[in-house]
Amino acid sequence: MTIGTPTGVRVLVVDDDPDHRFLAQTRLERAGFDVRVAGNADEALRVVDLVDLVVLDHRLPGTSGLDLLPVVAEQGPSVVMVTGMGSEGLAVEAMRRGAVDYIVKDESYLDILAEVVWRAWLHHDLVRRAGELERIGLLVTSATARPEVFTEVVEGARRLLRADGCALFVMADAGLIQEATAGSNLGDGNIVLAEARKLLAAPKKAVENPGRLLVPVPPMEETPLGVLAVLRREPRGFEPEEKRLAVALASYAGIALGNLRRLELERALVTELQQMLDLRRDLMASVSHELRTPLTCVSGFAETLRAHWDALTEDERQMFVDKICHHSTELGDLVERLLDFSQVEAGQLAAGIRCIDLGAEVEATVTALGPLVAGRPLELDIRAEGAMADSVLLRRTLTNLLSNAVKYSEPGTPIVVRGSAVGGVVRIEVADEGTGLTAEEADRAFDPFWRSSRVATHSLRGTGLGLALVKEYVRVMGGDVSVDSEPGRGSTFAFTLPLPESLPV
Repeated sequence: MTIGTPTGVRVLVVDDDPDHRFLAQTRLERAGFDVRVAGNADEALRVVDLVDLVVLDHRLPGTSGLDLLPVVAEQGPSVVMVTGMGSEGLAVEAMRRGAVDYIVKDESYLDILAEVVWRAWLHHDLVRRAGELERIGLLVTSATARPEVFTEVVEGARRLLRADGCALFVMADAGLIQEATAGSNLGDGNIVLAEARKLLAAPKKAVENPGRLLVPVPPMEETPLGVLAVLRREPRGFEPEEKRLAVALASYAGIALGNLRRLELERALVTELQQMLDLRRDLMASVSHELRTPLTCVSGFAETLRAHWDALTEDERQMFVDKICHHSTELGDLVERLLDFSQVEAGQLAAGIRCIDLGAEVEATVTALGPLVAGRPLELDIRAEGAMADSVLLRRTLTNLLSNAVKYSEPGTPIVVRGSAVGGVVRIEVADEGTGLTAEEADRAFDPFWRSSRVATHSLRGTGLGLALVKEYVRVMGGDVSVDSEPGRGSTFAFTLPLPESLPV
């Protein structure tokens, strides 16, 4: 049998005979092993955690090698049992207690000692690597914390490949980044990163340079995930089995990354689902309240009319009927909004786009809202002749924006509706001098069911659907929405519509 490269393999020879200790140490050191010696059990146990293999004599002063064997094996090193008694029963018992091999101390003992120890080392190294791979495999399949799992992967790769350093690079939005490192020697980080980028740009199984081995992390859905870099101080090459092991470890990193990304996605989906459930709950509470209020008013005024018709004056009866009509209209508007929103969610909101007279549509909407805007200085400044829009959706858009302007501004304050052609589109603005919004509130103004906590605490009713519907109405018509606002200084809600090709910009 040919001895491999045992440099760095640490062996402890435990023998009560000093001559045998010397001869065994000499033979093993000539073969390239790093050898320590001990003459009894106490000496052996003091240094056993510093070695990889133990050559253990059967006869020791005060104890038996068989009794010491399981104690040594439990510390981690593999054990080769040595005895001058060629007993088959002793060999079986030694193997049962944890020895990986057995050698008889006869005339050929020293000639075969290095080969037996080397074979024992290969077995020890194989078991150690298998255990480490199993541990990493279990870790990556159950990974929940990204930094910890990748630190373990690169540290495991460093130990298994007996490297001085190891680094894992992962693809991110900003490009290839260093995710985790292990060891003291990471070389020139810029050079390694450049080589990793080159490897991903022209995919190869591996790139090997003196003292460096880079292997790609297997792609997920054809997208490269990253690179595992193994680094050594000495510029020696990597054995074929070491390259295969590096590829396996890179695969583990790919599995871990895929699992973690799926976990992150699941967590994001759970969070989003919880937010939607919270919104639905708030919606149900808000809608129940909004429906109950006009229904209670309609029912209350109708019951009063029926019970006290003869006792009421004509003016009082007319006032009660007006109240019933008002709250019925309010109820109808709410139901219409809810129906529109259900169409939006189902993706069934459609538009009949045509060239419309923008000024006429704005004036018709304002006229229909006469009671709502009564007593308000209302300025109309429409400088665009037409726009491409759906008349019904445009009127609903303007109705929602004007209703909001009235609701969130003081009575008697002005409201302005402007429209003009700008950059190939028609821009329509509805401006008020009301409560206004903070920057954070403005970012959420068009979210479904969202209402500012500042206005919600001032007994201003609403479902939080109006502006969300405005956004969808405008989107279906091919435009965009925006808001410019500041607390205490009012808001300007704007939306755009396509400009007819036949009209000048």
